[in-house]
Amino acid sequence: MRRHPTLVIVEDDSLMVEALTGFAEELGYGVLTTTDTEDGAVKAVRDFKPDVVLMDVRLRDGNGLGAANTVRQSSRVPIVFCTSYAGNEAVECAVQALGNATLIGKPFDESELANLLNKAVHDKQGKVTALRSAR
Repeated sequence: MRRHPTLVIVEDDSLMVEALTGFAEELGYGVLTTTDTEDGAVKAVRDFKPDVVLMDVRLRDGNGLGAANTVRQSSRVPIVFCTSYAGNEAVECAVQALGNATLIGKPFDESELANLLNKAVHDKQGKVTALRSAR
């Protein structure tokens, strides 16, 4: 039996958490947990060891880039940032510096996000991709 890929959602907007959870489950991902804090993100990746992390940059306390930097100290898990800050050059540079991370803007195109998640889980080369959704 083929195992479904798993993910952790790190997002501070509860409506977006609902939308992303439903979307990921429709794609066949097992959502292991959701969290809305920097510390929660680090703990979730450490405890659950997901195949991919879907993360916002802005969190309830701290930010996704800080969480990702801490995660990178012990894990190369792919991280897909889904954020309204995708057009920010400093954010783009920070995501590229992480390695094995991608970026898509909010509002996101569902097919683009589906492709990014699929590629993150299946691309063993850890290439960096930056996409901006059309507004």
